Amino acid sequence: MKNSNKKLLNVYDATYVVCDVETTGLSPHYNRITEISLVKIQDGEITDKFSTLVNPKQHIPREITYLTGITNEDVIDKPVFDDVAPKIIKFFEDINFENTVFVGHNVSFDYKFVSESFNRLDEPVKFTVKTLCTCKLARRLLRQLKSKSLGNVSEYLGIKMDRKHRAFDDTLATAKILLHFLEVLQEEYEIEMLDEVLTFQNKKIYTEEKKSPALKRVNIKLKDIPTNPGVYFFKSTSGEILYIGKAKNLRERLSTYFRHNSELTYKIRRLLASIRKLEYRITDSELSALILESKLIKKHKPRFNTAIKRFRFHPFLKMDVQNDFPKIEKVYEIENDGAYYYGPFSSRRTVNQLLREIKDKFKIRKCESKKLKASITNSNCMYFDIGQCDAPCNLTISKDEYRKEIIKAHEYITETNNNSSRTIYKKLMDKLAEKMEYEKAASLRDRLSDMEKVMSFQKVITSAINNKKIIIKCDTSSKREVFFIHNGKLLNTYTMERNGDFDQRNFFEEITETTEYLYFSLSKFIKHKYTAEELDEIKVISNWLALNRDRNSFLEINDSHTKEDLVKFVFK
Repeated sequence: MKNSNKKLLNVYDATYVVCDVETTGLSPHYNRITEISLVKIQDGEITDKFSTLVNPKQHIPREITYLTGITNEDVIDKPVFDDVAPKIIKFFEDINFENTVFVGHNVSFDYKFVSESFNRLDEPVKFTVKTLCTCKLARRLLRQLKSKSLGNVSEYLGIKMDRKHRAFDDTLATAKILLHFLEVLQEEYEIEMLDEVLTFQNKKIYTEEKKSPALKRVNIKLKDIPTNPGVYFFKSTSGEILYIGKAKNLRERLSTYFRHNSELTYKIRRLLASIRKLEYRITDSELSALILESKLIKKHKPRFNTAIKRFRFHPFLKMDVQNDFPKIEKVYEIENDGAYYYGPFSSRRTVNQLLREIKDKFKIRKCESKKLKASITNSNCMYFDIGQCDAPCNLTISKDEYRKEIIKAHEYITETNNNSSRTIYKKLMDKLAEKMEYEKAASLRDRLSDMEKVMSFQKVITSAINNKKIIIKCDTSSKREVFFIHNGKLLNTYTMERNGDFDQRNFFEEITETTEYLYFSLSKFIKHKYTAEELDEIKVISNWLALNRDRNSFLEINDSHTKEDLVKFVFK
C-alpha cells in the first residue's frame, strides 16, 4: 500500500519534458546520440523547446543516415554531448524533479540514451526521473489502431509531421499526442492524478477470452454492454450501491475497469474486489448522464464515490462584485454567491496570464481578505507603495472610484474594444507572425482561441445562472435530446426519435408550451434561492456546455426571438 501521506499531484500540475533522440544505433552503451530535442509542457501548454544536433564522435552507419537523414557531415562541426549537457541541465534546472515526468514514444529508448550519456561525463550526473510512454498509452487508448508507431498515431489523431525520424518533429508530435491522451484520460476514464496515469500505462490488457477476475464475478460480457451514454452502478452481494459513474460510451468506459485491472490504484482495487453486480442505465446523451449521475450520487451517497473523489480542473476567473471592494482570483468551482464567474477555460495558462495582466493593468486589491473592512486607520500595504493598488483598505480611493476600476477589468476580459485583452492579443499575434516568430504567435493564438470559446457563449457565468434562457440540442444518429434551461435550472427535457426529420407529433404541443413559457418569462426575472441539488445541476450544465458547445447546438433566447423562432430551432 502506498504512503497515504504522499501528496497527490493532478495531471496538469506536473511538468512533462518530452524527449526524442536520434542515435548511431540501438545500444545506449555502445552507440551515441546524434540529435536531441526537448519540449516542456506546463499547465497543459508547451512552454519551452530545445533542439540540437550532436557530434557522436563515432561513425553514423549508412542505414541510420537513410532512416534519419543525418549524415556524418551534418554533425562533424556540432557540439559533443559534454558541451550539450549543461544546456540540457539548464532546461531542467527550474523543475522540481518530484513533479516532473520524462516522456517519449517508446520512452525507455530515449531515457536510457540520455541517462547513459550523463553517466559517461567526466563528472557523471545521476539522471533519475519518472517516465511516461505515449506508445504504451496508445496500446490502451487506441486499441483499434493496428500499429502504434509514432507516425501512425500522429496520422490517426490528425497531427502533422513534416520530417519523420528527426528529433524535433518527433518530439513535437509526441507532445501533442500526450496532451490529447491526458485529455482523454481525464474526460473518458476519470483519471485526474499523475500516479494514476503512470500506473495506467503499464496495466495488463485483458481480452474477451482472457477475462479479469472482477469481470468473471459480475458475469457480464463486455460485448453485450451497449455503446450508448449512460450511468453505471457497481453493487455488492446484498445490492448496496458501491459506486456510481457516468459514461459517454458505457462499453468503452466499463472496459477500462475490466480490460486494464492490474496495477490499479489501491482504492479502485478495493472497489473491484467488493463488487458482485454491475448494472447500468442508458441515457439519450452525455449531458443527461452527467445530470443523472450527479443526482444519484447525492441521493445514494455510495461509499466509494467519496473514497474515489472525482476532481474537475477547468478554471474560472471569479470577481466578487457582491462585495464593496471586489477582487479577482482563479477558482475551480462556481457558487451561488452573486459573484461574476468567467469560464470555464480549457487552459489554466490562459487564466494565469489574464490574472497577471489584470494585476499589472488595474489597481485592484491583491490582499488575501475575502471581504475588505475599510477604515481610515488601516495602514498602506506594499502594493500601494509600488503603485499597483490605490488602497481601498484605508479609503484612499472611494467605493465608487474603485468600482470604475472593476468595470474596466471586467471589460478587459469580456469586450472586444481596443483596450480589451482579445484585441490586444490579436494585434500582438499579427506582429509576431510578421516577424516570423511563429511559435510565440501560435501560443498566443491558442490563448486567444480559449478566450473566444468562453466569451462566445457567456460573458459571465452569473448572468447564465440568473437571467439566461437557453435551449440545448444533443443529436445522435437516431435521437435528439432537447434541454430547456431557465434561470440556470433545467426546466424540461424532451427526447425525439429521428425518422428522416425529427418527429414533431408527440412533442409539438408540449414544446410549444415550454417555449411560450420561456418567451414570456424573459422579463420576469425573480432572484432564486438555489438548493444544493439545483446548484450542482447548474455547475454540471455550465461546465459541460462551455466545454462542448462547438459540437452541439444551443440557442440563447433574447428579446429579438419570437415564440415561433424557438419552436423552429427545436425541430430544425
